[in-house]
Parts: sequence; structure tokens; C-alpha cells
Amino acid sequence: MLSRNNIRIKVLQTLYAQSVKEDNTAVAERNFLKAVQESYRLYLLSVHYITQIAFFSRKDYEIKSNKFVPTELDKKASRKLYENPVIAAIRENEAFQKLIKKEGILQMVDQDTVRRLFKKFTAEEYYESYREMENTPIREHQYALVRLYMCMREDEVFMEQMTDYFPTWPDDESLIYGAIKRSLRALPDNKEFFLSQKPNPEFVEDLGKELLYLVLRKEEQLTELIASRLNNWQEDRVAVIDMTLMKMGLCEFLYFPSIPTKVTINEYVNLAKTYSTDKSKRFINGILDRLMQELQKEGRINKEGRGLLDK
Repeated sequence: MLSRNNIRIKVLQTLYAQSVKEDNTAVAERNFLKAVQESYRLYLLSVHYITQIAFFSRKDYEIKSNKFVPTELDKKASRKLYENPVIAAIRENEAFQKLIKKEGILQMVDQDTVRRLFKKFTAEEYYESYREMENTPIREHQYALVRLYMCMREDEVFMEQMTDYFPTWPDDESLIYGAIKRSLRALPDNKEFFLSQKPNPEFVEDLGKELLYLVLRKEEQLTELIASRLNNWQEDRVAVIDMTLMKMGLCEFLYFPSIPTKVTINEYVNLAKTYSTDKSKRFINGILDRLMQELQKEGRINKEGRGLLDK
């Protein structure tokens, strides 16, 4: 679920917090690994919310169908969401149900929010066409749940609740959306749909933890290399976030042989667009490009495999 760029963001956030709190390396590692795990818990909570909304459709149907004098709207009540084969597969997946219980996901769902989201989704024009569709193909069942999740993302209260539980939600939102779509499209056949969305250990350990350690361990050397290329700028005038981005980029130049230098520059310039300013992206691009060229001339950048692609 987490790409290399997502891992870079987690490292950046951890290093920035470190610069403010002055924690030690062990605490930084713990915070980084926690941030990675929280992204996965966000995914689990999102899936569980979808199933809870679908479950509510059964309750809604039972209440409305048992009325002595049902309205025309009551007569349109349906169990179709509940009986959706994708939902059924999640409901019957014992491993997934055990995992969300273990991760404390069950108590995070607010039933008032479930009820409101159900009403909001069933009021959409798409839902009516889905409800009335006969011999519904599996791809339509999958798409219906994707549409439901899109409806959830448009709800301000739901978004606020997700941020309350997980402060990194704004950074992870698009990541989770992609993971949800992949999972729904893998169901009902893939019983391990949720395992394939777990963070890649290679990215977490070999990129994330190693990058975090290197920036912390080689703080002085990295700062000196960058400061010597600042021309008329003083190091203490550079924003902490910009300096952190450049240190991370410099570490990738020197210590990650499989990552092409141009990929590194592009990634950190893009991160600057999101987490810093327009001036910062140009500034970081200029410094990293200058460092790359000078270090290559000095023979200090040695790339191999995929890392050679931009040479």
C-alpha cells in the first residue's frame, strides 16, 4: 500500500518532529514505525466503515418492511448493499475480522455517522439504479462500494472523525482511496485482500528506517555539505523543512545506489511543493542539482542497477 514516496513522507514527518522535540534515535524509529502502522490501520478502519454502512441497510430494511403503513419511500428499502457479495466476503473473512478486533478498529466506528452516510448514499441517483438492477454483475457490486467510499470522502463529519483518530489522515487519504479500490476489485475471490495492502517490508526497512538513521547519524556531515553550497545564504536562514528535504535527498545520492539521482531530485522537489513553498521547490531543486553534479565529479555518487537509469 505504501509506495517509496509515502515512506519518504513518513520519514520527513518523523525528522521534522524530531527537530522540534529533540528526541533520540530510538524514539524517532518508534515514531516512524508507528506512523507506518497507523496508515494501515486507517485502511482497515475505512474497510470496516464500508461494511458497517452495508450492514445498516439490513436494519433499515427490517424497520421499514415491518411498518403497518409503509410509505412509498419505505417500500423502496432494500438489503442489496448488505447482500452485496463483496460485503459478504468481508463479513465471512475470519482472519480480517480477527485483525480489526486486534487493532482496536471496532470501537472507532460511530453509528450515528454510519446512519447518516447510509442515508446520504442511498439518496444518490446511482444507488437507485444499482438497487433496481437485476442479475447484477460482480463488477457492478464492486463499483457500488467504490461509489459508497467516494460518498464517505465527501462527508465533512466523517473526514473530521478520521483526522481525530489519525492526524496523518490528510496525507494518507489518497493512498487509502487507492488501497480501498484495489481491495474491492480483488473481492470476493481474494481472501487475503487485506494482507496485500500491508506496508512493504522492503520499503519500510531498507528505505524508510535506513534513510531515517542516516539523516540522524550523519547530521553534521550532511549539514556541512549543504551549507557549503548555499552561497550567500546562512544555514540558520533555511527553513527546517527545506533543510530536512535536502538532507534526505543527499542521503539518497550517497547511500542508496539503486535510486537514480534524477528520481531523487524529482521526488524531493515534489515534496517541497506539498510541504513547503514555491520558492522552496526551486531552491531545493537548485541545491540538490548542484550537489549531484559536484559529487558525481568527485566520484562520490556510485549507482548500480536501476540507479544507473538516468546516466
